[in-house]
Amino acid sequence: MIADAVKLSVYFGDSVAAGSVPASEALMRRLERRGIATAALLRGIEGFGHNRRIHAERLPDVSTDLPLLAHVVDTRTRIAAALDDVDAAVPRGLVTLEHARLATGADVAGAEFPPGPGRAAKLTIHCGSDERAAGRPAYRQAVAALRRRGATGAIVLAGVDGLVGGRRRRARLFTTAGAPMVIISVGPAEQLRRSLSQLAELLPAPVVTLERIAQVKHDGELLEPLPIPDADDVWQTIRVYTRRTAEVQGLPLHGELVRRLREAGAAGATTILGEWGFSSDEPPHGDKLGRVASHRPTYTVCIDRPARIAALWPVIDELTTEHGIVTSVLVPGYRERAGSTAHGSLRL
Repeated sequence: MIADAVKLSVYFGDSVAAGSVPASEALMRRLERRGIATAALLRGIEGFGHNRRIHAERLPDVSTDLPLLAHVVDTRTRIAAALDDVDAAVPRGLVTLEHARLATGADVAGAEFPPGPGRAAKLTIHCGSDERAAGRPAYRQAVAALRRRGATGAIVLAGVDGLVGGRRRRARLFTTAGAPMVIISVGPAEQLRRSLSQLAELLPAPVVTLERIAQVKHDGELLEPLPIPDADDVWQTIRVYTRRTAEVQGLPLHGELVRRLREAGAAGATTILGEWGFSSDEPPHGDKLGRVASHRPTYTVCIDRPARIAALWPVIDELTTEHGIVTSVLVPGYRERAGSTAHGSLRL
């Protein structure tokens, strides 16, 4: 299948509840009942939202209310039908909608990137963490294939809950085996397109989404200008891909990015720790036994009005002077909600 699709992202805190049920559980139950085929619940390591307080798993901001991101993909009709369920399950949080092209099964090999702003592309692969390819973990084989084909970077995000092929899959204590995984890669559209035939052969049941984006920076080099749209009815997402060992003046880059964005008045930011990946001219990496410092990749998302993103850009630009991939995409549907108070619209 190749179809126009919608990517639904739901940002909320671990402490949010729908009545007596955690919002994360309520959301996954409702998405499963709606017949959504692909979803992954990702747990962040730090972030902040409308309350301006940083929640993190490190000192001094250590918190049990870590950020969560539900990443959901399906046809426009199914996503639209599920929006009321999202509202019922997550009474406080941020919801965004983005256009994408969805390809599954053997049709992945022939998929093309849709038109859109920006000179680069984003290819996202959805699979289970227990899938194997040529005797190795499928996610590692997929990342290796993407790197060989010229992807600028790729990160593997391990879900703690979600839907794979429409079936509920959850991580268990001490293991993520069977849980959903999201592999995000960015780079030139033609190079990513050339990887699709190999990915279709590697993965037992491939599900991918294809999007056009602006890749603004790579390891300090400006590749294209930051898009500054004139429209008032869109929002803008900045994503920064780096690694846990990357530092700015002796401090973790991803942590400084969240802290400085908060000080500059950003609406919110979330950082998720990846399992595997690369963002420079280095082999794909993750944690290794015997290594003290974590070398895992990181993924930070900041969403705001384009005028605010333009105002925040000097902070992002300064912190990514030496390392990191910075991308931008416009968000046609955005709604922030806290109980009965809501801002924005999810009309695409």
